[in-house]
Amino acid sequence: MKTIVYLIRHSVRFNNKEMIESYKTTQNALLKNEKIVLSVTGEKRAEILSNEEELQDIDVVYTSNCVRTLQTAKYLLEKQNLKANIDERFDEKRVGKPNDKEYPDWYTRQYEDENFKTEGGESQAEVRERVNEAFQEVVSQNKGKRIAIFAHDYAIMYFLLKWCKLEKVTPNRELKLSFKGKVVFDKRINSPEVFKLTLNDGNEIEEIENIPFDDLEFDDFNKGETCKK
Repeated sequence: MKTIVYLIRHSVRFNNKEMIESYKTTQNALLKNEKIVLSVTGEKRAEILSNEEELQDIDVVYTSNCVRTLQTAKYLLEKQNLKANIDERFDEKRVGKPNDKEYPDWYTRQYEDENFKTEGGESQAEVRERVNEAFQEVVSQNKGKRIAIFAHDYAIMYFLLKWCKLEKVTPNRELKLSFKGKVVFDKRINSPEVFKLTLNDGNEIEEIENIPFDDLEFDDFNKGETCKK
């Protein structure tokens, strides 16, 4: 029996850029990052997501330890009468200190060099290791089920690079990934974004798909609601 895993990036987060940037520099960065919430638009898009036919009949749900993933998952949880299993190993990458001046190419570099990281941050390899550890436990415990994992941009994309080939990355945050010679992603990551992984009886990934939804056009937190201090 096949196991189906949906990797779901959270919906549009609330955009207080000054506050978000400060999260990268304080000692409480991880805690503060966990508290970032969805915007009003993000809440609406999360509700739309919960009604998508592809995501019905889910058996079990996992989320990161961040408020925005729980908020994205809550509509699906309520609709399907499920409970969230929280695992901090699905949390977003710790970015570290601001790096635009010291590393102007930091966005592309973090994809091209799996060991690149800034002070206080995590590398691609480190994030992938913890996410994969959690993923393997989840699929081993839920063989043959339909699983939804609500996580984050880097956590998902770095994890996918364990099996996918990076074909392209641009400073504009466009990514192109292929799996077994087939392009499975070629754009900027959306909020939310959904990848469908099909595993065989041996828990080996047979197929990776990016699931498009016509009623969820591209958006990200930069287009969300803002506030000024």
